[in-house]
Amino acid sequence: MKKTTALWTLALLLSISSGATAVEVQSRSGRSPNLALANRAEAPPQAAKTPQWKSREEYDAFNAMTTEKDPNKKIALAEAFLQKYSTSDFKDSAYLVEMQTYQQLNQTDKAVDAARKALEANPDNLPALRFLSFTFPFLYKPDAPDAASQLSRADTDAHHGLEVLQKLQKPQGATDEQFQQGVKEFRSVFNSCIGFVGLQKKDYANAITALKAATDDNPSSWYALYWMGLAYLYSTPRDYDHAIWYYARAVDLAKAGKDPNADQWEKYLKQTYVGYHGTDTGLSDIMTQAAASANPPDGFKVEQVKEPPKTGNNMIDAFNTLTFPLKLGGETAQKQWDAVKGQSIGLGGTVTSVEKGPDPNVYLVHIAVLDTTKSAEGYDVELKDSTQPNVKNLQKGDLVTFKGTADAYTATPNLVLTLLGEVTSDLPDKPAAKKAPVHHATHKPTS
Repeated sequence: MKKTTALWTLALLLSISSGATAVEVQSRSGRSPNLALANRAEAPPQAAKTPQWKSREEYDAFNAMTTEKDPNKKIALAEAFLQKYSTSDFKDSAYLVEMQTYQQLNQTDKAVDAARKALEANPDNLPALRFLSFTFPFLYKPDAPDAASQLSRADTDAHHGLEVLQKLQKPQGATDEQFQQGVKEFRSVFNSCIGFVGLQKKDYANAITALKAATDDNPSSWYALYWMGLAYLYSTPRDYDHAIWYYARAVDLAKAGKDPNADQWEKYLKQTYVGYHGTDTGLSDIMTQAAASANPPDGFKVEQVKEPPKTGNNMIDAFNTLTFPLKLGGETAQKQWDAVKGQSIGLGGTVTSVEKGPDPNVYLVHIAVLDTTKSAEGYDVELKDSTQPNVKNLQKGDLVTFKGTADAYTATPNLVLTLLGEVTSDLPDKPAAKKAPVHHATHKPTS
C-alpha cells in the first residue's frame, strides 16, 4: 500500500494558516505557552520519496494511534508504534502525533522533544521545523548556560525551514491562493524566529530584514512587529520613526487579541514616544494610523523634542540642561556625557519605586524629575543607594532630594540617568502602615 502526502501537506498548510490567529492569542502570552492548536494536521510534509506501509498491521497501528481521542492513550499508542515499527517510513509522523498531543496537554518541553525526534527521523519535516521556530522565542532564556548554542540551533532550524518550504510543490486539487496562503504563514513563522535570533545577537540590521519579511507575509503578527520596533530602536543610529510606528501597530493588534502583554507594551510605547517627542501629544493619532496600515506612509516622521524652555523650577531646569544633549544622540550626546560622567549631581523629584538591587545592600530608587515622565509612568533617575538601609521604606509618590555621581545613562524608552549616591532628605524609620481593608456588608441573593 502507498500513501500520498501531497494533499496532507496542503491540509497542514491551510489548517495552520486558518488557525494562526487563535494560536497567537492562546500561546504567545508567556514563556511556556499553551500550544495545543499550533499544528493540527497529523501527516508528514511532501517528501521526495513517497512513504510506504510495510504491512497491514503497521497501517492499522498507525490509524489506531491517529484516531484515538484520549491524549494519554494516544501517546501510549504512539510509543508502541515507534517501538514496534522503528524502521517505519512514518516514524517522523508518529513523533508529530506525540508533538501535537503534548501540545494538547500543555507539556511544551515534551512537545519540543518529540519535534526534535521527528527531525532526527526526517530532517525536512516541515511541521516539526515550524513548531520549533514558533515556540523558540517564548522558551528561550538569555541567561541559560547554553544560550548561544540555543540561538545557533534555532537560526539553523528556521533557515532550513525556509529552504524546505521553497522546494514544496503545490498539491493537485489546490488553488494557487490556498497554497500560497499556507506557504506565507509558514514563512512568516520562520522569518520571525530568524529576526528574534538577530535581535538577541544585537544584529539589528538582519533582524529588521527578517522581521520585515515576516510581517509582509503576516501583517497581523504582533510579536514580529514588536520585535521589529525594538530592532529599529536599538539600531545605530536609533530609528524612532519606524520603532514608534511598529510599536503602535503591535499594541493595537495585541489589545485586539487580548494578549496579556498589551498593557505593558503600551506603557513602553508611551515612554518611548514621550522620551523622544517631549509630550504624548500626537501619539493617539499615530496609533490610529498604525492600526489601519501595516507600514508607515512615505515621509512619516515623529518630531524630536526641542530644547525645553526655562520653567522657573530650579530642579527641572537643571535636569533639562544636563540631559537634553544626551537625548540628541551622536557626537553631541557623547561630548555631553564625557563632561558629565563622574560628576556630582544633586536634584529632587518624586519616588516611583524602590527595588532591591542585584548587589547585596544596594537599593535602586527610581525617581521622576519631569512631570511628563511621571505622567508616562516612567522615571528619570535611577539612584543606586548602598549606604541607607531605610531607603527601602520610601513609598511611591514621596518627594525626595538626592545627590550622587553620574555613572551611566540609557536612552530607551526614555532617558534615564544612573547615579551612585544617596537620598539627602529625611527617610522614614519604618515602612508606611498598610491601610486596613474596608469590609462591606454581604448581600445574599434571594431565591
